[in-house]
Amino acid sequence: MANFLVTLDPDPERRAAFCRRAAQHIALMPGLAPGTISCGHMTALWAAGPRAPIAVREDARGAVILLGDAIDSGGARMSVDDVRAAWTQSDRVPPAVDGYHAAVVYAPATGLRIGTDLIGMFPVYWWAQGDVLLAGSSPELFRLHPAFRPTLDPEGLAAILLTSLSIGGRTLEHGVRRLAPGFALWAAPGSPPNERRQYTLPLSSRYHDLPFSAQADLLHEALTDSVGRHAPRNEPCAQSLSGGRDSRQLAGMLHAQGTAVTAVTFGDGRDFEMRCAVAVARETAREHRTLALEVDPDGAFVEQHARWLHCASGFNAVSHWGSGARMVNMPARMVTGYAMDPIVGGTHVMWAYDKAHRRFTFDAFFARLNAYAIPGDTLGALLAPIGGRDLVAAAKQAVRDVYESYSDVESQRAWCFDVHHRQRLHVGTSPWLFSFGIWPVQPAIDTRVLEVAGGLPIGTLAERRAQDAIIIKRFPTLAELPLDRNNCDTTPLAPRARYVAVQSVRQRLARLRRVAGDGGRAAERRFYYRLYDVNGRGWRAARRLAEPHRDALDGIVDRAQLDAYLPPPDQDLVMRNGIVDASGSKLLVGLTLWARDHVR
Repeated sequence: MANFLVTLDPDPERRAAFCRRAAQHIALMPGLAPGTISCGHMTALWAAGPRAPIAVREDARGAVILLGDAIDSGGARMSVDDVRAAWTQSDRVPPAVDGYHAAVVYAPATGLRIGTDLIGMFPVYWWAQGDVLLAGSSPELFRLHPAFRPTLDPEGLAAILLTSLSIGGRTLEHGVRRLAPGFALWAAPGSPPNERRQYTLPLSSRYHDLPFSAQADLLHEALTDSVGRHAPRNEPCAQSLSGGRDSRQLAGMLHAQGTAVTAVTFGDGRDFEMRCAVAVARETAREHRTLALEVDPDGAFVEQHARWLHCASGFNAVSHWGSGARMVNMPARMVTGYAMDPIVGGTHVMWAYDKAHRRFTFDAFFARLNAYAIPGDTLGALLAPIGGRDLVAAAKQAVRDVYESYSDVESQRAWCFDVHHRQRLHVGTSPWLFSFGIWPVQPAIDTRVLEVAGGLPIGTLAERRAQDAIIIKRFPTLAELPLDRNNCDTTPLAPRARYVAVQSVRQRLARLRRVAGDGGRAAERRFYYRLYDVNGRGWRAARRLAEPHRDALDGIVDRAQLDAYLPPPDQDLVMRNGIVDASGSKLLVGLTLWARDHVR
């Protein structure tokens, strides 16, 4: 993707001066090609990888920029002329289309319009004051405009620290908004900019009366059709291949349609994930490449993450900075399984399930959501200088209001909230970072797939029931291969008798080795646990980088509470779950680095 910035400003000298300053920073990593276009009161800048699918049109009618793949209802990739025709037929917002993209359409007579993919995974932030509008894939460069006066948004800060996610579009800075999922930005001349709905997640009971086998078939057919449209069989592609269900299912579909695939797996040979992925790649890919991945020990990744993302998507997924640059010698597009977890596998819906009372509840969901951030009581004390307890109560209510707005059915509320927040923001960070070197293709985020998934009962999706049935039925060979579950259990979905016998022997030998002792701590073979280890080399370096700047948060947080929750970097953090429990501490590392540069 491009790191893009759009300014709408009737003062030509002010606009030109701002764009000159922004142009010096728009390329947020080496190797990106810059571009610019101006028309009327609008100027747009971008910097993108040399293979990024970017199309631009400027003429007497105005200007159009298409960043990425916009796929129409017939499965064709839209041109800039197609986009312009759709967006300028009337004052009505056109229907959203498939594909990972953002479209910028400007005409002096009608103003500026910006739209994105179905759930807004492509990041768009915006700010307006008077006759000035700033919009872009990051809010970082807004502060270079003389009209922009950065002011901390306490409500936005509290919501981010409570959930690790932007809630209701709020960010760390007052007036800066993340464009809402399914909405377009609309700025007509003479009217304040506003967000207009383009797309709503399609919830229904349309398929509830079908037998389970028919429901699974519908889901498989919808995803197969999506793969064929998003990744045409005649175009070679890369595929992000882990050893889990989502990428395995996509690998089977790409192989079935005859696509030449270069599989890409992150990690190293000791990982459970890598070993499982190698087995799948042998069956489905023409080539398999592996890329080591870690948090940069010099701190460059966390610096970039804090600077360009402003903690709006949490502060865990920092490792993919630079990943795109290592994939430039691969096909131009890469199929990923991002967002398949909830859409096809129904995973995070179960966050809302209260086992003790056998029902779905907001409180159960919120507890799981908050586990990835800072506990409410702790956060109230931490933010005491700015009214912490009241802020935390308001932030939790904001989460509840959004959650309950989706549906009257609790399980559907959980499904929608997860797609629009954790998937769009936290999970969606990785495709954005990949896109500077290779363009992400995400078949799960598709109108037909979402229509089918949104019309299925939760009992079909939850606990990956339908997904497992599809893999076993449609791809039996892949179902017999070891499966990565982000833990030590790699039992296949449909294990052969020989596999069960061999595993039994291996487990006995492993127990004997543990009894005998190995002279030290065994190497971590769970990929994400190693990558997210807050006491590991990379995160230790990140903590050291932030340590001298704690005073940047003076007046915002209680220093004693900060020091207690985030101890000095040479002190180990003790936790039960290395991924979940460390999220809040990492978030404070990111906030400290952000505050160093933004809080005055």
